[in-house]
Amino acid sequence: MRIAVIGAGPGGLYTACLVKRLRPHDVVEVWEANAARDTFGFGVVFSDGALGGIEAADPALFEAVTAEFARWTRIDVHYRDRTQRNEGYGFAAVSRHTLLRLLQERCAALGVRLHFGTPAPEVSRLRASHDLVVAADGVGSRTRARYAAAFGTQRQEAGSRYMWLGTDRPFDALTFAVVETEHGPVQAHAYPYAPGRSTFIVEVGDAVWRAAGFRSAERRPADPVGDRDGIDQVARYFSGLLDGHALWGNRSYWGHFTAVRNRNWSHGNLVLLGDSAHTTHFSIGSGTKLAMEDGLALATALHEHRTVPEALAAYETERRPAVERMQRIALTSLEWFENIDRCVGLPPDAFNAHLLTRSGRLTRDDLPAVDAEHVGRIRRRFADAA
Repeated sequence: MRIAVIGAGPGGLYTACLVKRLRPHDVVEVWEANAARDTFGFGVVFSDGALGGIEAADPALFEAVTAEFARWTRIDVHYRDRTQRNEGYGFAAVSRHTLLRLLQERCAALGVRLHFGTPAPEVSRLRASHDLVVAADGVGSRTRARYAAAFGTQRQEAGSRYMWLGTDRPFDALTFAVVETEHGPVQAHAYPYAPGRSTFIVEVGDAVWRAAGFRSAERRPADPVGDRDGIDQVARYFSGLLDGHALWGNRSYWGHFTAVRNRNWSHGNLVLLGDSAHTTHFSIGSGTKLAMEDGLALATALHEHRTVPEALAAYETERRPAVERMQRIALTSLEWFENIDRCVGLPPDAFNAHLLTRSGRLTRDDLPAVDAEHVGRIRRRFADAA
């Protein structure tokens, strides 16, 4: 079988890797318009419950990735000069650059053909020359857009804005912080991903964003930082939390989170994977995890079914319920943060409880749990793989 993957993010690379493990005689090619060392963003986060299947499918890759993990067991809520520390959770994060490098190395070792700095051929040509085309080209997928009617694509922009940043402030927990400005609340989501490195996502409602004087900066491809004025203003708002540490961008600009759903995940021999198929709000930290789980499900479906249509039907049947559940949880979280002003003003203990439960709508049970039976099935499927 000949398989083409469009996009070399974690989902696309992981899919290619697992297909070659299960089906070493298949020809698997990945196209990526950016260079191999280019990456956008900072760290990616996983909950402990999300890691079991990844470990079972490729222990060597899992060992290499987890050796680079930053781990923590707390959620900290920083509000009105108090930090509430909530123990008993389990999270890990890794530099996105490191994760991509390890996936690239694993793909190369398994014989995947990687084409970096090379836009994928026109999708109709790929569909004619390959048995399967995997669209793993992200939330703004051009592949999906071309066949939007066939996929039944729905896109909905959130009413707040966010910007993805990095800092050398060494956070030691998943940290939610709220600053009360004269214009209204501004919130940050931060977590460590490497020694002396943390992801720092700032989010603000549209009305507050405009009143505070933020502007949509012109995007300059040659500028590796992004919206410098916006980043400086965010740093001033969070100067207390940053405690003298810097904020920096990586082509970072204000944007609206876009919820993506598709009525169908496949069209003929073309299939959607990861953010091209579905998105979840960053406040629940599940985008990379869901994309990699998609790759695992697609690889095993191809291995276990005789025809591509049967495999694609099995892939969607397995993944859609789990994805839709996470999208419901993510929507609850998004709506809470978009309306955070309803809780700002509460005493710190009450605010902490409302944030952790999104005002009683979520519980700790909504975090992904380790499914021992599912992990066992994956381990058996990959027992004889290379």
